[in-house]
Amino acid sequence: MKGRFALAFVLAWSAASGDVLRVCPQCELRRVADAVAHAVPGDTIVVESGTYPTSHIVIDKPLTILGKGRPVLDGGGTGTVIEIRGAGAHVQNIVVANTGYSALEDRAGIKLIESTGSSISDVETVGCAFGVALYRSPSCRVENVRAIGTGAVESQSGNGIHLWKSRSCAIVRCEVMQHRDGLYFEFSSGCTIAECISRDNMRYGLHFMFSDSNIYRKNRFERNGSGVAVMYSQHVQMVSNVFADNWGPSSYGLLLKDISRSVVEGNIFRRNTVGVYMEGSNQTTITANVFRSNGWALKALGSCSEDTLVGNDFFANTFDVLSNTSFSELVCNGNYWDQYRGYDLDRDGIGDVPYRPVSVFSILVERVPMAVLLLRSFIVELLAYMERAIPSLIPAQLVDRHPRLAPIATPAVADSVLAGDPYQQLPVRRASWMER
Repeated sequence: MKGRFALAFVLAWSAASGDVLRVCPQCELRRVADAVAHAVPGDTIVVESGTYPTSHIVIDKPLTILGKGRPVLDGGGTGTVIEIRGAGAHVQNIVVANTGYSALEDRAGIKLIESTGSSISDVETVGCAFGVALYRSPSCRVENVRAIGTGAVESQSGNGIHLWKSRSCAIVRCEVMQHRDGLYFEFSSGCTIAECISRDNMRYGLHFMFSDSNIYRKNRFERNGSGVAVMYSQHVQMVSNVFADNWGPSSYGLLLKDISRSVVEGNIFRRNTVGVYMEGSNQTTITANVFRSNGWALKALGSCSEDTLVGNDFFANTFDVLSNTSFSELVCNGNYWDQYRGYDLDRDGIGDVPYRPVSVFSILVERVPMAVLLLRSFIVELLAYMERAIPSLIPAQLVDRHPRLAPIATPAVADSVLAGDPYQQLPVRRASWMER
C-alpha cells in the first residue's frame, strides 16, 4: 500500500512537472538507457516489472527512475549498473544486481559522482561489489536500501554503502550484509546514519575516518568480522545503538582511535570480544550504556586522556575495564558494577566504598594470554584479595568513587531491546550523582 501511494504521488507530481516515459518488454522503450537518452530534465522514467540486462547507465540530468513491481536491472558482471553525475536524480523501488568485481575500479550497483541532492530509496542491491557508492556528492539521501554483497573474500569485495568526500548526507533504515565493510565513510562530515542494520560483513559493520560531526543513532551492528571502527574524527555522536556478537582475536564492538570530543551514550554492548576499545581518545564521554557478557567491557590505552565513564551498567563481563598503563586519566563515576562488593549504609543508592574496576588478573592475561586458563581457579581470587589489600599493579587513579548499587537498565530490559523492536531505545535516567 505504501509503495502504491508513493508511485501514485510521484506520477501525479511528474505529470505536472515533466513527462513520464515507460520502459517495459513490450513498450517502445525497452531499455532504461534508451529512456534516459530520450528524457529531458524533470522527466520520470517508470520501469515496469521484469528483468533487464543492463550495462553502464549514465544519468547526467535531473531525472526520476521509478520501478513498478520491483524490476531488476542486471549488470551481468560487466561493471557499475547506474551512474549518476551532476544535478540531483532520484532512484526508487528497483533491484540492481551483479556488477562483477574489478581491482581497477569501484564497481557499484548505483554510483553517484559529484551529484548534489540526489536520493536512493526502496532499492535492493544484490551481488554487487559496492552497493551504493557516493563520491563528492553532498546532501544526498539513501533510505530503505538493502545491500547484499557477493560474500566473496575481503580482497574481492567492496562496501555496502560507501561515502567519500560526501558531506551532509543521510543514511536511513538501510540493511547491509556480506560486504567488506557494511557502511564506510571517509572525509564525509555532518552525516547522519540512523536505524540501519549492518551484520555479517567481512570486516567492519561501520568504518569511518576523517569524518567530523557525524551522528549515528539507533543502529544495529551484529556479527561483523571486526565490529565498528571510528577513527581520526571529532564531535561524533554514537547514541542508542546495539553492538553484538562481534567475536574474534581482533574484534571490537566499537573501536575508537584518535577520537576527540565525542559522545557514546545509551548503547548496548553484548557478547563482543571487547565492548569498547579506546586508543588515542580524548575528551570522549561514555555514558548510560549497558556492557553485558563481553570478554573485556572496556579497554582504554594509556594514550587516552580526559575521557569520562559515567553512569554505565556492567553485567557478566569476564573483565570490566583494562588499562595498559599504571597512570590512567579515565574518570569513572556513578557506574553500576555487578562485581562490586561494597555497602550502602546511608541508603542513597551509592556505594560507600570506592570500586576499582581493573583487576590484577586482567592485567596478567593481557601480558600473558595463556594465563586465561586460570580464570576459574582459586589463584584469581587470591590475586584479587592481595591487590585490594596492597594495590600495586592497577592504576591508582582509575577508581569509581560513587558506584551505583542499581543499574539503569536491568538485563531483562536490555534483552527486550535486543529481541524486540530493533530501534527501541534504552531507558536513560540521569541523576545528580552523574555530575559529581
